[in-house]
Amino acid sequence: MRILLAVDGSEHSDHATKAIHSLASIHSLTVLHVLNLPRLTYPMLGPDIAKDLAMTVEQAMRTEGEEVLKRTMSHLSYHAAPVNTRLEEGAPAEIILSVAEEVQADLVMIGVRGVGQLQELVLGSVSHQVLTQARCPVLIIKTPVSHINKILLPLQDLEDVGRIKKFLNKHPFHGQVEITVFSVVPIPRSIFRAGISAHESKIQEALESTETFLDIAISELKSFPYCVIGLVGMGAPAETILEQEAETKPDLIVMGIHHPSSVSQILLGSVSHTVLHRSSAPILLLR
Repeated sequence: MRILLAVDGSEHSDHATKAIHSLASIHSLTVLHVLNLPRLTYPMLGPDIAKDLAMTVEQAMRTEGEEVLKRTMSHLSYHAAPVNTRLEEGAPAEIILSVAEEVQADLVMIGVRGVGQLQELVLGSVSHQVLTQARCPVLIIKTPVSHINKILLPLQDLEDVGRIKKFLNKHPFHGQVEITVFSVVPIPRSIFRAGISAHESKIQEALESTETFLDIAISELKSFPYCVIGLVGMGAPAETILEQEAETKPDLIVMGIHHPSSVSQILLGSVSHTVLHRSSAPILLLR
């Protein structure tokens, strides 16, 4: 795999750096730090003084950026794959997306702190922009990752199966990995709380249809050297996935992004975005 690791010097960025060792088949690694230089204006000063101050700020930020890359490389000193560092200037999300295209990244990795969905949407964070615009999978790291042995794979349709197969073809994981394929029958629990019940035969039909879908998905994944099991849940999809995460404590959640460019999906909160914002596990989003 060709991996682009975007770092900013934060603790969460260090978590993402150290998570590199949990992935396999890495052919090249690009470590990117972006200088988001402020637009400084000093109308009360002469142009020469203003220029000197701006240059001082830029030099300080470049020095700090070089230190970030140096520290990142110290965490990667054991890594066998070629590692290339880049210090670029510009809007962070735009530069990350541009470099990902340039190096033909198979995966972008970013460490982020947990923030509320509304806060991230309003502020337009770097991770949110990269997630919605990147053409390759994006791995979001919030907490330290020591290994990836258990994967929770919520599936919505056969397109999701195609996405995960494409990624697994790159042999991204070490050793024995257990993948729990999870599909949710989307019957809102509020219906039951309100005293309204769907006809049992209809619920049974929905469960049987979902189990058939899981059988197909599992058969598609049997060619990979992983242990694959299937589970069916029932309820609101995002809530049910989060409950499954709390119960099984996976090392990684892998999900597909559906209609990522739709403003309405972001505003209303798609399943993948809801899980992303509320889960504590690393999340790999595929497209």
